Amino acid sequence: MLKILTTSWDDGDPKDLRVAEILHSRGLTGTFYVPLTGYRGAKTLCDADLKSLSRDFEIGAHSISHKTLRHLRSEELDREVSLCKYKLQEIVGNEITMFCYPNGYYDRKVVAAVKRAGYAGARTCRMFSNGKNLSAFEMPTTIQAFAHSPVEYLRNIANGMDIPLLWRYINELSRFRNWLELGKHMFDRMLEQGGVWHLYGHSWELEQRQLWRQLEEMLDYVAHREDVIYLTNGGVLPIVSRAGITAGNARPIQGFRLYR
Repeated sequence: MLKILTTSWDDGDPKDLRVAEILHSRGLTGTFYVPLTGYRGAKTLCDADLKSLSRDFEIGAHSISHKTLRHLRSEELDREVSLCKYKLQEIVGNEITMFCYPNGYYDRKVVAAVKRAGYAGARTCRMFSNGKNLSAFEMPTTIQAFAHSPVEYLRNIANGMDIPLLWRYINELSRFRNWLELGKHMFDRMLEQGGVWHLYGHSWELEQRQLWRQLEEMLDYVAHREDVIYLTNGGVLPIVSRAGITAGNARPIQGFRLYR
Protein backbone atom coordinates (compact mmCIF):
# COMPACT_ATOMS: atom_id res chain seq x y z
CA MET A 1 0.00 0.00 0.00
CA LEU A 2 1.55 3.26 -1.18
CA LYS A 3 1.78 6.15 1.27
CA ILE A 4 3.13 9.28 -0.38
CA LEU A 5 3.71 12.81 0.89
CA THR A 6 4.39 15.81 -1.33
CA THR A 7 4.33 19.58 -0.85
CA SER A 8 4.11 22.54 -3.22
CA TRP A 9 4.59 26.29 -2.88
CA ASP A 10 3.32 28.91 -5.29
CA ASP A 11 4.29 32.35 -6.59
CA GLY A 12 8.11 32.30 -6.23
CA ASP A 13 8.22 34.82 -3.39
CA PRO A 14 11.69 35.34 -1.84
CA LYS A 15 10.27 33.96 1.43
CA ASP A 16 10.16 30.58 -0.33
CA LEU A 17 13.74 30.28 0.89
CA ARG A 18 12.46 30.15 4.45
CA VAL A 19 9.99 27.41 3.47
CA ALA A 20 12.87 25.52 1.85
CA GLU A 21 14.93 25.74 5.05
CA ILE A 22 12.03 24.44 7.13
CA LEU A 23 11.46 21.55 4.73
CA HIS A 24 15.14 20.69 4.43
CA SER A 25 15.66 20.63 8.20
CA ARG A 26 12.98 17.92 8.43
CA GLY A 27 14.17 15.86 5.49
CA LEU A 28 11.20 16.88 3.37
CA THR A 29 10.99 17.92 -0.26
CA GLY A 30 8.54 19.64 -2.56
CA THR A 31 7.93 21.69 -5.66
CA PHE A 32 8.18 25.48 -5.93
CA TYR A 33 6.00 26.93 -8.71
CA VAL A 34 7.54 30.15 -9.98
CA PRO A 35 6.10 32.80 -12.34
CA LEU A 36 8.50 35.13 -14.11
CA THR A 37 6.53 38.11 -12.77
CA GLY A 38 5.30 37.83 -9.18
CA TYR A 39 1.70 37.68 -8.03
CA ARG A 40 0.24 41.20 -8.21
CA GLY A 41 3.65 42.50 -9.23
CA ALA A 42 5.44 41.24 -6.12
CA LYS A 43 9.13 40.35 -6.13
CA THR A 44 10.19 36.88 -7.12
CA LEU A 45 13.28 34.83 -6.39
CA CYS A 46 16.42 36.12 -8.09
CA ASP A 47 18.17 33.82 -10.54
CA ALA A 48 20.92 32.85 -8.07
CA ASP A 49 18.43 31.91 -5.35
CA LEU A 50 16.27 30.02 -7.83
CA LYS A 51 19.26 28.02 -9.05
CA SER A 52 20.29 27.29 -5.47
CA LEU A 53 16.74 26.20 -4.60
CA SER A 54 16.68 23.84 -7.57
CA ARG A 55 19.56 21.79 -6.15
CA ASP A 56 17.36 20.33 -3.40
CA PHE A 57 13.81 20.92 -4.66
CA GLU A 58 11.80 20.72 -7.85
CA ILE A 59 11.09 23.97 -9.70
CA GLY A 60 7.78 24.16 -11.54
CA ALA A 61 6.38 26.82 -13.85
CA HIS A 62 3.56 29.19 -12.90
CA SER A 63 3.28 31.16 -16.18
CA ILE A 64 5.07 34.34 -17.21
CA SER A 65 2.80 36.94 -15.63
CA HIS A 66 0.46 35.05 -13.25
CA LYS A 67 -2.47 36.02 -15.49
CA THR A 68 -5.68 34.00 -15.52
CA LEU A 69 -4.97 31.79 -18.53
CA ARG A 70 -8.43 30.75 -19.68
CA HIS A 71 -9.25 34.32 -20.79
CA LEU A 72 -6.26 34.53 -23.14
CA ARG A 73 -6.15 34.04 -26.88
CA SER A 74 -4.32 30.93 -28.07
CA GLU A 75 -1.11 32.70 -29.06
CA GLU A 76 -0.74 34.52 -25.74
CA LEU A 77 -1.74 31.41 -23.80
CA ASP A 78 0.96 29.34 -25.53
CA ARG A 79 3.52 32.04 -24.81
CA GLU A 80 2.58 32.20 -21.12
CA VAL A 81 3.06 28.49 -20.55
CA SER A 82 5.94 27.72 -22.94
CA LEU A 83 8.19 30.75 -22.50
CA CYS A 84 8.03 30.41 -18.73
CA LYS A 85 9.22 26.82 -19.06
CA TYR A 86 12.06 27.84 -21.38
CA LYS A 87 13.25 30.73 -19.20
CA LEU A 88 13.20 28.70 -15.99
CA GLN A 89 15.13 25.90 -17.67
CA GLU A 90 17.78 28.42 -18.71
CA ILE A 91 18.11 29.61 -15.11
CA VAL A 92 18.19 26.30 -13.25
CA GLY A 93 19.90 24.21 -15.93
CA ASN A 94 17.47 21.30 -15.98
CA GLU A 95 14.08 20.45 -17.45
CA ILE A 96 10.89 21.93 -16.00
CA THR A 97 8.22 19.24 -16.12
CA MET A 98 5.45 20.55 -13.83
CA PHE A 99 3.06 23.48 -14.18
CA CYS A 100 0.61 25.13 -11.75
CA TYR A 101 -2.46 27.02 -13.03
CA PRO A 102 -2.23 30.67 -11.89
CA ASN A 103 -5.21 31.97 -9.89
CA GLY A 104 -6.70 28.46 -9.93
CA TYR A 105 -8.49 28.87 -13.28
CA TYR A 106 -8.15 26.36 -16.10
CA ASP A 107 -10.21 24.69 -18.78
CA ARG A 108 -9.67 22.23 -21.63
CA LYS A 109 -7.96 24.88 -23.77
CA VAL A 110 -5.49 25.69 -20.98
CA VAL A 111 -4.74 22.02 -20.32
CA ALA A 112 -4.13 21.47 -24.04
CA ALA A 113 -1.65 24.37 -24.10
CA VAL A 114 0.20 22.97 -21.08
CA LYS A 115 0.49 19.60 -22.80
CA ARG A 116 1.72 21.21 -26.04
CA ALA A 117 4.44 22.99 -24.09
CA GLY A 118 5.84 19.63 -23.03
CA TYR A 119 4.97 19.45 -19.34
CA ALA A 120 4.42 16.06 -17.72
CA GLY A 121 1.67 17.31 -15.40
CA ALA A 122 -0.02 20.26 -13.75
CA ARG A 123 -1.30 21.03 -10.26
CA THR A 124 -4.67 22.52 -9.39
CA CYS A 125 -5.89 24.09 -6.13
CA ARG A 126 -8.53 21.45 -5.49
CA MET A 127 -8.30 20.29 -1.86
CA PHE A 128 -9.26 17.29 0.30
CA SER A 129 -7.87 14.71 -2.11
CA ASN A 130 -6.44 11.41 -0.91
CA GLY A 131 -4.59 11.04 -4.20
CA LYS A 132 -6.29 7.80 -5.24
CA ASN A 133 -7.97 9.38 -8.25
CA LEU A 134 -5.09 11.43 -9.56
CA SER A 135 -5.04 12.93 -13.04
CA ALA A 136 -1.65 14.11 -14.29
CA PHE A 137 -2.91 17.48 -15.56
CA GLU A 138 -5.41 18.02 -12.76
CA MET A 139 -3.24 17.09 -9.78
CA PRO A 140 -5.26 17.87 -6.63
CA THR A 141 -4.03 18.75 -3.15
CA THR A 142 -5.06 17.68 0.33
CA ILE A 143 -4.79 20.84 2.42
CA GLN A 144 -3.57 24.42 2.14
CA ALA A 145 -1.44 26.05 4.83
CA PHE A 146 -3.99 28.80 5.30
CA ALA A 147 -6.85 29.57 7.69
CA HIS A 148 -9.86 29.08 5.43
CA SER A 149 -13.37 29.40 6.80
CA PRO A 150 -15.87 26.50 6.51
CA VAL A 151 -17.68 28.47 3.79
CA GLU A 152 -14.45 28.73 1.75
CA TYR A 153 -13.84 24.99 2.12
CA LEU A 154 -17.40 24.29 0.96
CA ARG A 155 -16.88 26.58 -2.03
CA ASN A 156 -13.70 24.70 -2.92
CA ILE A 157 -15.58 21.39 -2.86
CA ALA A 158 -18.57 22.80 -4.75
CA ASN A 159 -16.33 24.13 -7.53
CA GLY A 160 -15.01 20.61 -7.97
CA MET A 161 -18.56 19.25 -8.22
CA ASP A 162 -17.70 16.33 -5.95
CA ILE A 163 -20.88 15.26 -4.14
CA PRO A 164 -19.30 12.39 -2.12
CA LEU A 165 -16.60 14.76 -0.88
CA LEU A 166 -19.21 17.36 0.03
CA TRP A 167 -21.02 14.74 2.10
CA ARG A 168 -17.76 13.71 3.73
CA TYR A 169 -16.89 17.31 4.61
CA ILE A 170 -20.28 17.97 6.20
CA ASN A 171 -20.29 14.73 8.20
CA GLU A 172 -16.61 14.34 9.07
CA LEU A 173 -14.18 17.09 8.12
CA SER A 174 -16.19 20.14 9.23
CA ARG A 175 -15.68 19.28 12.91
CA PHE A 176 -12.01 20.29 12.83
CA ARG A 177 -11.27 23.78 14.12
CA ASN A 178 -8.46 24.79 11.76
CA TRP A 179 -6.30 23.73 8.85
CA LEU A 180 -3.69 22.23 11.16
CA GLU A 181 -6.12 19.80 12.81
CA LEU A 182 -7.71 19.00 9.47
CA GLY A 183 -4.34 18.35 7.85
CA LYS A 184 -3.24 16.02 10.64
CA HIS A 185 -6.50 14.10 10.43
CA MET A 186 -6.19 13.62 6.69
CA PHE A 187 -2.56 12.57 7.06
CA ASP A 188 -3.62 9.92 9.59
CA ARG A 189 -6.26 8.68 7.15
CA MET A 190 -3.58 8.45 4.45
CA LEU A 191 -1.45 6.32 6.79
CA GLU A 192 -4.40 3.98 7.34
CA GLN A 193 -5.68 3.76 3.78
CA GLY A 194 -2.74 4.72 1.58
CA GLY A 195 -2.73 7.43 -1.08
CA VAL A 196 -1.11 10.84 -1.52
CA TRP A 197 -1.13 13.58 1.12
CA HIS A 198 -0.36 16.94 -0.51
CA LEU A 199 0.25 20.17 1.41
CA TYR A 200 0.44 23.44 -0.54
CA GLY A 201 0.72 27.11 0.29
CA HIS A 202 2.23 30.52 -0.34
CA SER A 203 5.20 31.75 1.67
CA TRP A 204 4.01 35.36 1.48
CA GLU A 205 0.71 34.31 3.10
CA LEU A 206 2.57 32.42 5.81
CA GLU A 207 4.40 35.64 6.59
CA GLN A 208 1.31 37.83 6.26
CA ARG A 209 -0.79 35.62 8.57
CA GLN A 210 2.12 34.59 10.82
CA LEU A 211 1.55 30.89 10.18
CA TRP A 212 5.17 29.79 10.37
CA ARG A 213 4.83 28.01 13.72
CA GLN A 214 1.74 26.19 12.50
CA LEU A 215 3.61 25.12 9.38
CA GLU A 216 6.49 23.82 11.48
CA GLU A 217 4.08 21.90 13.71
CA MET A 218 2.40 20.36 10.68
CA LEU A 219 5.70 19.33 9.11
CA ASP A 220 7.03 17.94 12.40
CA TYR A 221 3.92 15.76 12.53
CA VAL A 222 4.32 14.28 9.05
CA ALA A 223 8.12 14.00 8.78
CA HIS A 224 10.32 10.93 9.33
CA ARG A 225 7.64 8.28 8.94
CA GLU A 226 9.29 5.01 7.93
CA ASP A 227 6.44 3.82 5.71
CA VAL A 228 5.92 7.12 3.87
CA ILE A 229 7.60 8.03 0.56
CA TYR A 230 8.52 11.73 0.34
CA LEU A 231 8.43 13.08 -3.22
CA THR A 232 8.25 16.23 -5.31
CA ASN A 233 5.04 16.78 -7.30
CA GLY A 234 6.77 15.56 -10.44
CA GLY A 235 8.06 12.53 -8.59
CA VAL A 236 4.54 11.49 -7.62
CA LEU A 237 3.24 10.96 -11.15
CA PRO A 238 5.39 7.99 -12.29
CA ILE A 239 5.02 6.27 -8.90
CA VAL A 240 1.22 6.35 -8.82
CA SER A 241 1.07 5.51 -12.52
CA ARG A 242 3.11 2.34 -12.00
CA ALA A 243 0.94 1.47 -9.00
CA GLY A 244 -2.19 1.76 -11.13
CA ILE A 245 -3.96 4.33 -8.95
CA THR A 246 -3.91 7.23 -11.39
CA ALA A 247 -7.06 7.97 -13.35
CA GLY A 248 -5.09 9.24 -16.34
CA ASN A 249 -6.05 12.52 -18.00
CA ALA A 250 -9.52 13.31 -16.73
CA ARG A 251 -11.69 15.82 -18.53
CA PRO A 252 -10.85 19.33 -17.26
CA ILE A 253 -13.61 21.29 -15.60
CA GLN A 254 -14.61 24.35 -17.59
CA GLY A 255 -13.99 27.54 -15.68
CA PHE A 256 -12.60 25.76 -12.64
CA ARG A 257 -11.66 28.20 -9.88
CA LEU A 258 -10.31 27.63 -6.41
CA TYR A 259 -7.53 29.47 -4.61
CA ARG A 260 -4.45 31.00 -6.20
